[in-house]
Amino acid sequence: MKVKLDLHTHIWEASGFQVPNLDWAAKVVQQAKAMGIDGIAITEHHGIENSHAYKRIIEENFPGQLLVFPGLEKDVHPPENHFAAYQVGEFLLPNGRVFRNYCHPGYPSQEVVIENVQSIEIDNKLHNCHIDKSKVMEIAQRHGLLFTRVSNAHRLADIGTNYVEVDLEEFYSMGIFLDGRSQPL
Repeated sequence: MKVKLDLHTHIWEASGFQVPNLDWAAKVVQQAKAMGIDGIAITEHHGIENSHAYKRIIEENFPGQLLVFPGLEKDVHPPENHFAAYQVGEFLLPNGRVFRNYCHPGYPSQEVVIENVQSIEIDNKLHNCHIDKSKVMEIAQRHGLLFTRVSNAHRLADIGTNYVEVDLEEFYSMGIFLDGRSQPL
């Protein structure tokens, strides 16, 4: 089954850092439906608790209306070059695996280091000026990575403005277990 997913959103930040609540969750579901997307990855900068809270609220109150993958956007500093820092959206799939999306290549570091990721952003609504699309396409092809188009939504209206269309079963199979942990997040 093909689905449209926005794999880089910041719901808690978009809410103005409100405690996760039903009213805001309803707005997120409504916005996703208005944009014609089937799911979102919530990749907050400040921990994973709020992403899990929104997943619970949405699944309990809007069953079957929006796929929600809780996660976080985290900084990675390669040991061989601490200054080649980059960010990865890491989120949990329903099968217990983790999916890792390389966020806005070219920001904060111009160097693109590929380590244990399944996708890379080719289009990011907030950071397109940092993305060298031809370089990213070459890297993605060399490493067999999925190209993603994401909103990087920090505002409600941005959710779903960019998305990737994938086969859901194939997408779930791309997830991995990190460091041998069965529940990585």
